[in-house]
Amino acid sequence: MAVPTITRLPDLHFASVEAEGGFAGAGPAFDRLERRMTSLRGRKMYGVVYPGDPVRYLACLLLEPDDDDLDLERIVVPAGRYARVTVREWQARIAELPDVVDRLASAIGRSGLTIDPGRPMLEYYRRQDELHMMLPVLDDGKP
Repeated sequence: MAVPTITRLPDLHFASVEAEGGFAGAGPAFDRLERRMTSLRGRKMYGVVYPGDPVRYLACLLLEPDDDDLDLERIVVPAGRYARVTVREWQARIAELPDVVDRLASAIGRSGLTIDPGRPMLEYYRRQDELHMMLPVLDDGKP
């Protein structure tokens, strides 16, 4: 993996459903989240991953200013820079995703950046066949 793409994200406000059992419970957590919504059209879905033992995985909906109360837990992921890699046809490659994250982390280190331990990893489900895996990097004053 070459030098990762770096993007700056604003504060992200989410409605969330926590997965039981970390990554293994992601599918059922997204099912519970989607059942609360009247439509998925145009909505932005994320996985928010807090590393640790055990890993905390949240299936999330990016909230819009006019969203009504979905009666779900709300979280805010603080603004900052993220190193990003795109995974196409991700549903057929789920077993590879941990290796994708490991390669991204290695590329971050080789590029002279440092992973920010204070912010979670993000999975942005841009389309049904496109996933953006993002690891937080410390801000070194660059825009």
